[in-house]
Amino acid sequence: MMNKPILPALLYLTTIGILLLSSCKDDTYLTIAPPIEDHSSFTETFDTTAAALSRGWRFFNKSVPLGPSVWQDGGGTPAFFTAYQNNGSNAGFIGTDHLSTSAGKGIISQWLVSPLLLMQNGDKIVFYTRALKWPGYVNDDANDSTDFANRLQLFVNTKNDSAESVGEGESTGSFTGVTDPVIDINPTYYEWHNTPGSYPIDGGPASTAITIAQGYPTEWTRFEGKITGLAKPTNGRFAFRYFIKDGGSAGRGSGIGIDEVSYTSISKK
Repeated sequence: MMNKPILPALLYLTTIGILLLSSCKDDTYLTIAPPIEDHSSFTETFDTTAAALSRGWRFFNKSVPLGPSVWQDGGGTPAFFTAYQNNGSNAGFIGTDHLSTSAGKGIISQWLVSPLLLMQNGDKIVFYTRALKWPGYVNDDANDSTDFANRLQLFVNTKNDSAESVGEGESTGSFTGVTDPVIDINPTYYEWHNTPGSYPIDGGPASTAITIAQGYPTEWTRFEGKITGLAKPTNGRFAFRYFIKDGGSAGRGSGIGIDEVSYTSISKK
């Protein structure tokens, strides 16, 4: 009686061995998320608003009642002041002012919303800002100048991809809940004065060196915020909000500029 061929059996055993060896290989890549590539880092110089819009920035005036001012090149014509950095012949920064509301004392809420980004904890947002100085009151020192109290906030929205999810008036819309806000410049509405002892527009006590130092800077000043509180890398946007209660032609606020905004991902090499 002839023996059965042994070649198929050998092939079967060899295949089983290969499969067993394969199962012992390192397969942690299946459970550990791969590193996130850096697709988010950028620097925006706001040399023109048209260029910023083409790169995905969006502007919204949600003041109550609504006024005529918008985010524009240099804050107006002529520009409020010289830019922090200017790479061309234009004003070289973006700005807006107290006429964002039509009321003498209304709610100013001007939003400047970033392009869509992949955000991770530890990502940094750096920007420069300053306020517009105006002559002080007649009953103040003749040499006084003031900013009439400005305020700027930095928010993050990771709830949806929309640039339009901003709030109206005091509402922050979807730009809340991660760190609320990331930065808040001059939340106490201190007025900047170059002459201590001048009186603020709200009729409060005279300004001091301490309150002036805590007011909105009137020279270009660097600020830095970080993304925190995310459970995982998430698509989102950040936004600046020029926000003033009792702001307007008879209230708080002069105008502010923003320049040299950079977003740096922790994945950046």
